[in-house]
Amino acid sequence: MRARRCSVPLILLGLLGFAFAAVSPVAAQTTRYICFGDSITDGVGDTLPEGERGYPVRLDTLLSNAGRAVEVVEEGVPGEDTPEGLSRIDSVLATGGDVFLLMEGTNDPSGNISFETTRFNLAEMATRAEAAGFAVIHATTIPRIPTANRDPDNIENRQLNGEIRNLAGTEGRDLADPFEVFGAVPDAFAAIYWDNPDDAVGHPNAAGYDLMAEAFANVIRGIDTVPPVHGRMTPDDGDDAVSPGVEIEVEVWDFGSGVDATNTTLVVNGTVVEAGSTGGETRRLLTYQPPTALSGVVTLGLRAQDRDGNATNQQIAAFTVQGNTVLSGDVDRDGRVSGVDLVRLALAFGARRGEDRYDRAADLNTDDRVDGDDLAILANNFGRSQ
Repeated sequence: MRARRCSVPLILLGLLGFAFAAVSPVAAQTTRYICFGDSITDGVGDTLPEGERGYPVRLDTLLSNAGRAVEVVEEGVPGEDTPEGLSRIDSVLATGGDVFLLMEGTNDPSGNISFETTRFNLAEMATRAEAAGFAVIHATTIPRIPTANRDPDNIENRQLNGEIRNLAGTEGRDLADPFEVFGAVPDAFAAIYWDNPDDAVGHPNAAGYDLMAEAFANVIRGIDTVPPVHGRMTPDDGDDAVSPGVEIEVEVWDFGSGVDATNTTLVVNGTVVEAGSTGGETRRLLTYQPPTALSGVVTLGLRAQDRDGNATNQQIAAFTVQGNTVLSGDVDRDGRVSGVDLVRLALAFGARRGEDRYDRAADLNTDDRVDGDDLAILANNFGRSQ
């Protein structure tokens, strides 16, 4: 009968092999990111060659350098609005992936698409992405340039981004906030925007796309550099005929460390007020009932801080109170007629209602066109203040 002296070593060898396999490093699973949007996702305005431009390729580099196994896919279509995005999203989702970066809406105002429609389309796109197994990261649109053919004061854009923040927050999704990040850059339009006189909305240059990629990368890596931001507001930026006794409400969101409620309040006409504050760390509702009736053009600011110390102190809205007349020629309704108003009228000059360049605020005699009669009205009050 043969001895079984080798059985124990063989068993030990097998156990050692099993243990070695158990502690051996496992190859990291690649995370696939899809960047979905319009010309800004496509990289228009970048100085790098086709295939290397835009924020997606930079995001890939940032995440890879941070030790992550990633595949970042660019799915931007220049000129696309949200109805068009909704029509193509299913074919993109069918390619598969893990995280869906949704940045759409820049072109909706030029197509006279309502906020309600834009919000519905964004919500539907995000819902479909989640149904397809993706985690969704919403993104605000970047500030529009002062020479934009529509909404150069970013009144509509600010309202849209309040809706996007509300959508992300109420659905418990992450948010990248290029609007806030770009707005914090000194002389941003000269520093981080494409220098092209034919640009109708505003696209980043190479430095701008670097900053945008970093904004998305920080959200993915859990790095908080953005202060609390406003969501929906009542009254909203640009509102007319507001009741003198209106209660002011501002939704404040923070998608990082959370709102520091003790250091967050409202500023009305340049004065810090004691606003009521309810809610949690992610969302707070600030309310303020003015003790006396408001009048004229009212400016509304937000002074806020998060738990990481990221702080903001900026004007977020201006509205006009009912019963107060706006000085003729005060296109931006800041209480004075200046070169800013002249530039805005010039951008809309010759346009009629229904055309992209038409600006209702610059149509001073409300005859559905911006022409020499409007210019004469502005010139008559140029330099005056309310």
